[in-house]
Amino acid sequence: MSHEALVVVGDRFEEFLANRGTVGATALLERLRAGDLPESLSLSVGQGLTAGELAELRELAERRAPAVTLGKSGVPAPAERRLTHKHDARNILVGPVGQIAENRFVADLVLDQRVEVLADHLTGQHIPAITLLEAARQMWTVVTEQFFITGADRTRFVVVSVASRFHSYVFPLAATLQYELLEHTRTPVGTVFRCRIGIHHGTPAAAEVEAEYRVIPDKVSAKQEAIAARQAVAAEVGLLRAQASPAEAPTA
Repeated sequence: MSHEALVVVGDRFEEFLANRGTVGATALLERLRAGDLPESLSLSVGQGLTAGELAELRELAERRAPAVTLGKSGVPAPAERRLTHKHDARNILVGPVGQIAENRFVADLVLDQRVEVLADHLTGQHIPAITLLEAARQMWTVVTEQFFITGADRTRFVVVSVASRFHSYVFPLAATLQYELLEHTRTPVGTVFRCRIGIHHGTPAAAEVEAEYRVIPDKVSAKQEAIAARQAVAAEVGLLRAQASPAEAPTA
């Protein structure tokens, strides 16, 4: 019985696709459509596939079953756009979040190769750090929106601090983000959260991000930002006026 095992990734990961055992999304989908298959094909779905490619892969895998089987992660799907605070669905980097303990949550990394933080920066075979940082931001946003925010009033997220550590390369393989709530404090105008997010495509974490952020009412945040913007413009205009005024001649 012939058997083949492949990792499928987006076509943009050209250097990674030089590794034996990988296949680009376009090539794989062409094979599945044509029925060009061994007796048994095992697939692990990595990063970079577009939403359309993921949907077609899911459909073709079901149609070609049991000859085609998927790894334990299956075919990932993105989280709800409103929870990520993104306008363009191609920029969503995390899947639906599940709770695994009282203050711990997990989601798939779901990277579309057209995502804004990858569009103009891809060096080597790994996923760039800036892309992983945006994925972490989306993870803490989705967790907080889904599990910690109550009430219908609109809120805003204000980042206080972010610290990151990259222990090893994160390659375009199936991966998860794991969120751990470290501390949360209620204040008169909102809540301060401190969390740690690990990015895994094995054990231990390949990357970790610790963040502190505030969730405050939209009206309060808008007022604070408007005051800060007026002050910043006034300071800049004052500097321009000072530069334009001739210096007073020293008196004898």
